[in-house]
Amino acid sequence: MRRILLGLFILVLSSVTAAAQNTGGVFPPSVDEGHKSAQYRTAYNVDNENFNQRLHYQQAINGDFMWRIIGQTRETASSDFDFDFLQAELFWELSPEDTPYRHGVRFDARLRDDNRPHQLGFNWIHQWKFGDGWTGRLVGLSSFQFGDNNADGIFLAPRAHLSRKLDSGVSLGLEYYGNFGSTDNFTVSKTGQTLGPFISTKLTGKTSIMAGVQLGLNDAAPDADLRLWVTQGF
Repeated sequence: MRRILLGLFILVLSSVTAAAQNTGGVFPPSVDEGHKSAQYRTAYNVDNENFNQRLHYQQAINGDFMWRIIGQTRETASSDFDFDFLQAELFWELSPEDTPYRHGVRFDARLRDDNRPHQLGFNWIHQWKFGDGWTGRLVGLSSFQFGDNNADGIFLAPRAHLSRKLDSGVSLGLEYYGNFGSTDNFTVSKTGQTLGPFISTKLTGKTSIMAGVQLGLNDAAPDADLRLWVTQGF
């Protein structure tokens, strides 16, 4: 299983050529006191060979709050790895620990350049732990733009996750990424909707890897995005 994941990792890195794809996740609400980790993410569109990558660092403040900083690159006419955005995030877990249902919120602030709008976001996170290693998540994202060339309205996007952790430690799952546009121009058919499987496992020590694919559900979405994350805990 680990060899399969490493093979996907090599495939994605060997195909680096172009611009931004979906590097987002269906993030959990839980905050573990003492947590520190870094993460590298890639996403590759197999249709047009567009590629994106970003780096995360996150650290818990206590058992309820955690901050995260994200830097992402994009390809432009002058560079294959030009600045895309810098984002700061604050997670706030609202539920007690060790309960089957947990929930929380995340606040985002995203900065861009080149006359592109900045963004503030508020996200509501839900997670359910079922029997036999099953986990379900539902995330509702909302954001608004400000600054140069900003669009009107509140942007809305749902995400969903269902996975099962096997006795071997490998997790198999399915994720959905939606986009409803803004409240000023609400739509489903004209915005990208994707669904696809993933697999994740620990490689060694505090290092883990996730590989998956998102498949387009409508014409506004790419036919397929390859996705890979490598996480290192501290």
